Amino acid sequence: MSEFLSPEFQEYWTKSGFKAPTAIQLTAYEVLKEKKDMVGISPTGSGKTLAFTLPLLETLVPDKRMQLLILEPSQELAVQVGQVVKEWADIRQLSTLTLIGGANVQRQIDKLKTKPEIIIGTPGRILELADKKKLKLHQVQTVVLDEADQLLGQDQLNTVRELVKKMPSDRQMGFFSATSNTLMDDLSTWFNVDPIWKDVTAVDDSKGEITHAFIETPIRKRDAMLKQLSHLSKFRALVFFNDVASLTAALDRLRYEGISAGVLHSERNKTERKQVLQDFRNGKIQFLLTTDIASRGLDIEELDYIIQYDIPISKESYVHRSGRTGRMRRKGTVLTLVNERELRNFKQLISPLELSLTRLYLYGGELVEEKIAVEAPQSSVKNTSEKGAKEVKVMPKKEHKPRVVKDSPPVPVKKKKKNRTKKAKNKGARRKKTD
Repeated sequence: MSEFLSPEFQEYWTKSGFKAPTAIQLTAYEVLKEKKDMVGISPTGSGKTLAFTLPLLETLVPDKRMQLLILEPSQELAVQVGQVVKEWADIRQLSTLTLIGGANVQRQIDKLKTKPEIIIGTPGRILELADKKKLKLHQVQTVVLDEADQLLGQDQLNTVRELVKKMPSDRQMGFFSATSNTLMDDLSTWFNVDPIWKDVTAVDDSKGEITHAFIETPIRKRDAMLKQLSHLSKFRALVFFNDVASLTAALDRLRYEGISAGVLHSERNKTERKQVLQDFRNGKIQFLLTTDIASRGLDIEELDYIIQYDIPISKESYVHRSGRTGRMRRKGTVLTLVNERELRNFKQLISPLELSLTRLYLYGGELVEEKIAVEAPQSSVKNTSEKGAKEVKVMPKKEHKPRVVKDSPPVPVKKKKKNRTKKAKNKGARRKKTD
């Protein structure tokens, strides 16, 4: 793809260490440069951000007029994508601004006065600013829905539609995600578009080698399992929960055991979420406990393990969770903690994905694929070494002999006295006295 880029982008592409473009980057470049609407489906970690960023930046001009809007489903993803877009936009003297919920509104309004050409943000905050007439969308040329299947879910669909209504009818639209849903089949209904579909999942080769594994662990012992895993060499992991309550309880127990852990979920404010992500990226904490808020798009370098404390509620959730590791041809492991009943449900859940599932055990401070049987001690064990062989004798345990009791004469058994009434007692004595 670098041959098709503008000269300044070609130079930065090479300088950044990028080599061959991924399948989605090649495909999206051709379609978006022609100003066509498109749906781009490709695996997590395949470079979708650059796939839509580079061709669209080449169509913009630095004229202090908003031209490109990129929508993200979460604050973390908006900040991450905003950093990537700014890095490349600066080359062409294009200004960017990230707008997310949880941040100071007045400060964002002040920054809008600089008239950036590119806005990256979450739908709720952008609609809020548009309704206040602080953000004008009537000049937008292109809008991109990153993680489109989530943005088009029931929670955010109406907000996104309200935003698009404020844009010109001939605006270009891009929809990018690792998975699709039924709502994406109705794009023509929602947005009056007829996009070109490009699903490169089958031909993409950017995915690393991912081991999909499980450890059979009762629910009551899962915190203890995390503690054992924390002792493995250079082990750190993103740990997924299905709800905030169980996540918080696990955090308290882990910290009580002296294990460094942090949390990332929707109930934490923007500053806390930003800080804990930074601490995890810098290796200051070993476990980052999170909900599916972190399953989308987050890029954490050298993350070798994903742990599922709770099995996901859908196969799409599993795809996005597992996509946090093994990115851009790296190796990774997705480790799911299950009990016997959950294991059956888990296998059924991911069966459409046609994954090879490996059973792992913790043994000798390592994760192994087979349970190692411990042999019973022999009467003698030979220990061979380079210097010679030594024989270690194991003394047999003494047998317990039963106690022998000698014959003894029988003990006479006294007959029980019959129960008599008070009147019957000493009856014979009274009779003698009378006689």
